[in-house]
Amino acid sequence: MNKLFIGLFIFFIYTISQIFTFYQLQGHLWNKWIKENPFMMTLIGIPISYYVILASRQMVNLWDGQTWPNRIIGFCLGVIVFSVMSWFMLKEPVTLKTSVCLLLSFIILGIQLFWK
Repeated sequence: MNKLFIGLFIFFIYTISQIFTFYQLQGHLWNKWIKENPFMMTLIGIPISYYVILASRQMVNLWDGQTWPNRIIGFCLGVIVFSVMSWFMLKEPVTLKTSVCLLLSFIILGIQLFWK
């Protein structure tokens, strides 16, 4: 399979899993049902974890057995998704500190993806 397609698919899976994880962990702050049903929210973690495990396996294969790119890319995507979702869903302001962290996440992501 094409490495670009695999990479885009992994990026998609990681991003979607970060969005679902945000709802799972922060949803109680604005949603009554989520607040009253924490056990149901833990069950959502099962399919999220399953797909992240599969994507992680593919990511390690894509990077010729290296695990660090997988961890660092997942971390950067987590910071980016959490910042955007906090701004959008919780109306948290994007402060200078958050902006610098986002910029660093994009720089680190770029280094991981384009520095060979």
